[in-house]
Amino acid sequence: MESISSEQHFRDIYNQYWEALYKIANKKTNAHEDALDIVQDTFTYVWDNVHILRQVETGKVRAYLITCLYYRIFSFFKAKGLRNKHLQFFQVQTEHHFEQTASYGTAEADEELTAINLAIMSELDKMPERMKELFLQNHLYDKSIHELACEYRISDKTVSNQISIARKRLKGFARSYPTTELVPLIILFLTKN
Repeated sequence: MESISSEQHFRDIYNQYWEALYKIANKKTNAHEDALDIVQDTFTYVWDNVHILRQVETGKVRAYLITCLYYRIFSFFKAKGLRNKHLQFFQVQTEHHFEQTASYGTAEADEELTAINLAIMSELDKMPERMKELFLQNHLYDKSIHELACEYRISDKTVSNQISIARKRLKGFARSYPTTELVPLIILFLTKN
């Protein structure tokens, strides 16, 4: 069981940020009940991982909470079965949100996006060439596993395994990437319906 100080720390964070997180979730989902559920799920995750929250620098708590919230929003959209075009629209909206955030300027966001893109490409370059090609064809060009199997003259299972391994490697990379307000964009890149 967590100490009283962890409970009080969590309560303080909850009281300070609940409304801001709700407003973001409500704006993104355009549904009051869904927004409430997403914020509740976010704070449940934060409580379950309160040891991580206690390690977050005071000035970065907001960014950490927003990152957690956006992950829950992405999961919500994925569960709703939205296709890539809807996720891309959400990405544009997310980028617009960062441009509007006073503490996170456009120049910083552009610099961070460039760093994230370079880091992702570096991780992809560490993969065997065919694995990288299959992953990119599947994620960027929305080619099905069967289409890729026919194109490369390999079994569907081989394609599926290669894409799955690539995704696991990139998710491992995403977990190790420093916490930032743009981590949801890494998650978006790895999200596949």
